[in-house]
Amino acid sequence: PPEPEELIVALQNLENAASSDAEVREKIAKLPPEVSEITKLEALTTAQQGRDLLVQVEAASSLLDDYNSRLQEELKERKRVGNMVSEFLSAQRELLAQAEERLEQYYEKLEKMKGMERDLRSHIAALPDIPVLPGSGSGLDALPRGGDLFR
Repeated sequence: PPEPEELIVALQNLENAASSDAEVREKIAKLPPEVSEITKLEALTTAQQGRDLLVQVEAASSLLDDYNSRLQEELKERKRVGNMVSEFLSAQRELLAQAEERLEQYYEKLEKMKGMERDLRSHIAALPDIPVLPGSGSGLDALPRGGDLFR
């Protein structure tokens, strides 16, 4: 999958694509009707008018060929970026599923730990209350040592 920075750059590059080139689209829109309408040929009366029209048609054709090439390149780029976005989203969904699974495992461990804490608190509460240990001035004799037991 692509890195987020790579995807951002690719998406930003699409903002400067041919389809958003207002200047060229405006030039195309302002082409004289003589270059695109066959019926206008009937209005030609001289060879010079024909040559002038030929120059206009060739310029318009060149402009349109260039613009169409740029549009085709843009289409390829949009498909490539679309695939990148798809791969990126797929990878993000997979990462999300993994994170959710880890989170569920942590919740289970947390519940187990809370159960152990409850059991420990219950056990501590069930222990007898011995304020003073023997041998620390309570008047009780200290426990014998291991070696003294077998003499």
